[in-house]
Amino acid sequence: MNFNDLTEKLTDLTGKLISKGKNTADILSIKGEISTCDNVINRSYAALGRKYYEMYMEGGYDEAFAKQFNDIRNAKKAKKELEEKLEDARAN
Repeated sequence: MNFNDLTEKLTDLTGKLISKGKNTADILSIKGEISTCDNVINRSYAALGRKYYEMYMEGGYDEAFAKQFNDIRNAKKAKKELEEKLEDARAN
């Protein structure tokens, strides 16, 4: 193999590596944008669910959501108890 062949092969390899690097960067950028969209969707679902809960927490909600309403009530009660416990622990 002569010097020109070696130079040509190295140039070709360098071009492929640069192209692959750009492709990888493009893929990572697209994945980042997809992740951002997923975050917006999830925050919107959470906000929608919170709004529904606030509108119907006193009753009148669809029975299909009874478990979720019960879970939220129980978690809020447990959180309040834990916060009181935390206050007591800090005071002592």
